[in-house]
Amino acid sequence: MFGFSFLVPAFLSGCLAAAVPIVLHLMRRERLPRVKFSAIRFLQGAPVEQTRRRRLRELLLLALRVAALLLLAFAFARPFFNDAAAPDRAATVVLVDTSFSMSAPGQAERVRAQALEAIATAPEGHLVGVVAFDDTARVVADLASSRARARAAVDGLASGIHGTRYREGLAAASRLIGARDGRIVVVTDLQASGWEQGEGAISPQIDVEISDVAPPAGNLAVVSIEPESGATAVVLFQAGASAGEIQVALAVDGDLLSEVKVTPEPGRSTVRFPEVLPATGVATVSLGDPLGYPVDDHRYRLLDPQPPVPVLVITTDVRAEGPVLYLERALAAGEDAGSFRVARVAAEDVALRTEPLERARAVVLIGARGLDGRGRDRLATFVRGGGGLLLVAGPTLEPALVTDLFDVYDGPQLGLGMTVIHDEPVTLTPTDLRHPVIAGFGSLVGTLGRARFTRTIAMTVVEPDAADAGLVIARFDDGSPALVEHAVGEGRVLVFASDLGNVWNDFPRRPAFVPFLHETVGYLTSHRAQPREFVVGTAPPGTPDALGAFTLADGSGRAVLNVDPRESDPTSLAAEQFEASVNRLALAAEQEAREGVGEREAGQRLWRYALMLMALVLVAEGLLGRRAA
Repeated sequence: MFGFSFLVPAFLSGCLAAAVPIVLHLMRRERLPRVKFSAIRFLQGAPVEQTRRRRLRELLLLALRVAALLLLAFAFARPFFNDAAAPDRAATVVLVDTSFSMSAPGQAERVRAQALEAIATAPEGHLVGVVAFDDTARVVADLASSRARARAAVDGLASGIHGTRYREGLAAASRLIGARDGRIVVVTDLQASGWEQGEGAISPQIDVEISDVAPPAGNLAVVSIEPESGATAVVLFQAGASAGEIQVALAVDGDLLSEVKVTPEPGRSTVRFPEVLPATGVATVSLGDPLGYPVDDHRYRLLDPQPPVPVLVITTDVRAEGPVLYLERALAAGEDAGSFRVARVAAEDVALRTEPLERARAVVLIGARGLDGRGRDRLATFVRGGGGLLLVAGPTLEPALVTDLFDVYDGPQLGLGMTVIHDEPVTLTPTDLRHPVIAGFGSLVGTLGRARFTRTIAMTVVEPDAADAGLVIARFDDGSPALVEHAVGEGRVLVFASDLGNVWNDFPRRPAFVPFLHETVGYLTSHRAQPREFVVGTAPPGTPDALGAFTLADGSGRAVLNVDPRESDPTSLAAEQFEASVNRLALAAEQEAREGVGEREAGQRLWRYALMLMALVLVAEGLLGRRAA
């Protein structure tokens, strides 16, 4: 059913102008004088004007003038059809907080009792529904006249492991009520952290009432597990009253390692176990808090080493051992030995095989001969999607094939030029000491200057304030760029202006070579590293809704799921603060409603038809008035 509304109804006051032609019509009515004749035989041949016909013409002119003014006022008021007709029955929605901050001893019973009371006290004639929420919201009982369904839905609710997001719950309840008048009864503990995140708005015509479930007197939570040299540190958080001495246990894969008894201090405190955690497994810290939430009495940490990072080397000939051999041995050495898994692919095969690029997190491009257009597009797409690329100069690079690699995405020009032969070898000098590649050297950054470079490739770097400017990380001592970074979409490109194969320089035989490659490749892959610990609400799709260790959906390894430590703080808001936050949501909803009405009116543009009709009315009035004259 469609309703008729106006975007600017104040302009309807212009309809009062329609009274002007009516008043003028009444004031200017002509009364014909009465003339007495002794005989009427002399009038028989005179033309007689039809008074009724003239009066009808005047009334029609008046109607056209009034209609023109009314149409003008309607056009300025911006009319539109509104399909959101208000339902005839009001509604009450009981919004129940099922976050883990409602899991303290005795809270479940109070939540159920207060929710059932809200259902029972809903006004007569109201439809009643139930919405449960934590960090998301879900309708567990649709609006209905019967309250038995709502009571059954409340009986089936239980607190879980998720956090509190009031905006999500209130927005869902508001959507369920729709255009009706109604009320929302929020059964919650008024936890302060529940307003920190989430999105949503609430209709300003809905009243919000609070049914306060008292939080626990105190809560003790395990916040983190941190391996230390010769020990294991566990961080606890005590909010409110303490239950006194608590036993804390450390286990790995279910096997108990140690137990200690502590009396937690208010706020954060650290407990240290003398045991050293093993290299693999899942560490668990548990305690028994009789006052607070049982969900945060456990914390998990994955001890498994990170799986090796897949690195793909694109070269002209996969059988050639020169530059690839130095690269492979360097990435397999050092303190991070085993952190990288290197695979080779010929440049001509990049266009034919998609699997190597799909598995890689970083690509080292040593040889570009044979890299056709399709292969270049796939490599550019890989980088733009978040991959890292190390482009290494050398005898087989072919700069002309790669300098415009990212043109298809309006990306930066890499600015690769001709090979430069140095009569006197040049050395490497860092220019950005804060860049992660250079900062990783620490006090050993001076070792980069020991390598001697006899051949380099010229690079043109645009002005720093340009949109596609490259960041110069290091230069040769003649001032030419040696290591330049470019941002391409979500990915990164590092261009090194000499080779890694002991042909153009002696870099592979210098102490800085191994850490340089580790820092460079590590930097290119760091922003794509797979997290191994998630808090509830941030885990990837397919994650089981259970705390502890789980296998990632893509099969890349294991991770652990923990509760959000912000939910462990039972500090609550005053009812006035909660209502103020609700009012802000109502203002946001009102603004959204105004924007929606404006978009609907702009799409219909009925004012144009009103103006066109007004023009037709004025034309008709003009023609009729001329005929009358």
